[in-house]
Amino acid sequence: MKTGKCRCGNRIFFNSHTCVACEAMLGRCSECQDLASFTLNHKEYRCDNCGVTVQPCQNRDHGICNSVVKGERICSWCQFTTSIPDLSNPENTLRWSNLETAKRRLLLQLSDLGLPPFIENLQQTHPLSFQFLNDTVDADGKPQKTITGHSDGVITINLAEADSVHRERTRVNLGEPQRTLIGHMRHEVGHYIDWAWAMQVDPEGYHRLFGDPDSVDYSEAMQRHYDNGAPANWADEHVSAYATMHPWEDFAETVNAYLDIMAIATTANDQGRAAFDLSPRADREQLINDVLDIAIEVNEYNYDLGLLPLLPERFPQPVLEKLAYVHSLRRD
Repeated sequence: MKTGKCRCGNRIFFNSHTCVACEAMLGRCSECQDLASFTLNHKEYRCDNCGVTVQPCQNRDHGICNSVVKGERICSWCQFTTSIPDLSNPENTLRWSNLETAKRRLLLQLSDLGLPPFIENLQQTHPLSFQFLNDTVDADGKPQKTITGHSDGVITINLAEADSVHRERTRVNLGEPQRTLIGHMRHEVGHYIDWAWAMQVDPEGYHRLFGDPDSVDYSEAMQRHYDNGAPANWADEHVSAYATMHPWEDFAETVNAYLDIMAIATTANDQGRAAFDLSPRADREQLINDVLDIAIEVNEYNYDLGLLPLLPERFPQPVLEKLAYVHSLRRD
């Protein structure tokens, strides 16, 4: 993720709220779309980057958002969230904050890459929104579980996923190599891109690479996957074991991996570690292989600290072709 500079010269990070050096207010300006510091002037703030008079997003009061806006109470990123958890439980505020941070990171990346919903008028025709919900109890006292998933443009995340202990326990129980909030967001937005864009742009390419989703009953495929697991040779053609379950999941997992790769590339460029061409016209397979070289280095840092690897060392050719398909969905 790109960083910025405070007026004092200190670095600003994606989720910075206050400069640790000069205590200036920090955030993302909605006008210049940069991370910046802000100068207080007669109860108003001025962006030190573009000079526009702005005010903090209302959700800064909860420690949720660091965006700064002109003429609005809530920033455009926060407006994507339509349902928030019950804040009478103090733990829920921190969990909501973690979910919003991951969501903003996702949306900013989609906007920078030219992916839905930031293409043409997709947010009007196929709107994207987020719900962050607790499990509930019905009128008879029976627990009602909130299912994380996507349906017709609405991404729902169970608030429990923002509990790191619950998330890690679930990861181990399901045998997953990674389970993160940003990973959930990227996977579910893959389903959204599938629904809103991919099948409109290149259905033939989709069917050739991922299969025909209408030819496989999803419920039966899910039951078969959880009963039998993935085929032993899943890594020959899929980015993950879960991707073998159904064409929809194959596409969503591939989008997740593509966004992981592009996030690493963006950060590497910002930190001066590389000069990748990240445009839609970039050589797709060359870009992915070059980024994997960086990922191998980061994997070694992770191993040094006893952490999990970031990405595989290499993807097989069928996976590279699927990643290239996702790349082809971008627009300037």
